[in-house]
Formats: sequence, C-alpha cells, structure tokens
Amino acid sequence: MTVNDFTSLRSPTKRAQVRHILSQRITHELRPGDPIPSERTLVKDLGVSRVTVRQAISDLVESGRLERVHGKGTFVSGPQVNSRLHLTSFSREMRARGLVPETRVIEGREEDATPEVASQLQIRPRDPVVRVERLRLADGTPMAYEIGYYPTEVFPGLLESDLNTLYDVFAARYDVVITSGEQTVRAEAADAHQAHILETTKRAPLLVQERLTKAGERRIEFATSWYRADRYRIHMAIRPLDTPSSN
Repeated sequence: MTVNDFTSLRSPTKRAQVRHILSQRITHELRPGDPIPSERTLVKDLGVSRVTVRQAISDLVESGRLERVHGKGTFVSGPQVNSRLHLTSFSREMRARGLVPETRVIEGREEDATPEVASQLQIRPRDPVVRVERLRLADGTPMAYEIGYYPTEVFPGLLESDLNTLYDVFAARYDVVITSGEQTVRAEAADAHQAHILETTKRAPLLVQERLTKAGERRIEFATSWYRADRYRIHMAIRPLDTPSSN
C-alpha cells in the first residue's frame, strides 16, 4: 500500500494509517530480518511528516512487529515463541510450534570444572568437563545463546559427536536418557558479547534460564541459556499450595 490508499482507509489519524500500511508491508512483502525503508524514504513515499512516521514505527516496535538495532536501522522482528516450562530439547520445542530449528556450535572444548560447575554436577573441582557453547535459532532468527557443561566421565569422547543434538547423542551413543531436571529463570541485561551473538543491542532484556538435568540420580548437564526477551515468553500454570478450608 502507498499514500494513494489513504482515502480507502477508515483510520482516524495519519499515524494509524501509516502504521496500517507498514503492517501490511511486514505481512505481505517483508520477511523477518528485512530492513524497513528509512524514515526519509517513508516521508517522501507516504507524504506525511517525519514525526508521524516515527510514531507509527514506535508503535510497531512496541507491539513486537519491528525491532531497532542501534547503528543499523529498524528491521522486521523474528518469530516469537510462547513456551511452557517442560523438559524437552530446543529443536523439538521449535518444531512443535511450526518453526525450523537450527543450532550453531560456537565452541566445544574440554576443561577443568570450576567450583560452581563441580558443585552443580556433584563432581570434584578440576574434574574434566566438556563445555559446549551454542547459538539457537528459529526460522533463521537468533533466539538463545547457551553454554552447557557435561561430565567427561559420563560422556567420554563427546567432542567427537554431533554437538547440535546433544540429548539425542546421549541416548544413542551413551544410553543416557534424560529423566528429570530443575530450572530457574531470571532477568538480565545483555552485555556486549551476548548482544553481538544474539544480534540485539547492549543492555537489551534477556530471559536467563539455568538448567540442571539428571538421568536417574546422576547429574549430567548444567547449562545456562540467554533468551531474547522480545522473542521468548514463558507460560506457567499456577495453583494454590493448599486447598483453602471452608468457613
């Protein structure tokens, strides 16, 4: 749609009209990650003021349809995922929501367990662990940055395996099946490294999930995942701890 379509719209303000036109372009012409035209171009094409264009873009940023990247411009937002807390792989969760999952291994290496990692995995400090650093994507859009630790004693030769699908490797190669886990969630602002990997801005809001995974009574994974808060939401069913007594 262009400025010529303004007369056919019933929106009461130019701001709403511009917002509608941009929304239509996002839906029918653009893909996630595509840039939108500059403010100057939109002002010229639509015949409205820069203030009106800026307000309409801000509305779409606030609603999650667009995102601003400092120093680069404004882009069509990637997929947004509504998740329930449950024990499953990232790939299976994305496929269940009709998205194409992708995992990029940034680095895999063996190192000595730090006191924190050793405590979480119930091993001794400096015992060898495999550290796996990965980027998770959905439909080609960065969703989460993850660092996980796995005891070498349980998974010897893990670095020779496919680090994209660890849970499948655990079951097929080591006969280790995930049975339970504990997960905590907190909020955090992205640092420069996280922002670069997740293609967002420094201090952008992140949802941080710390996960401890078990096979039976054996702790086999301690992982931290930084999710982009603008693309990932968590839903939980809640209920009272105790049934209220009748009066």
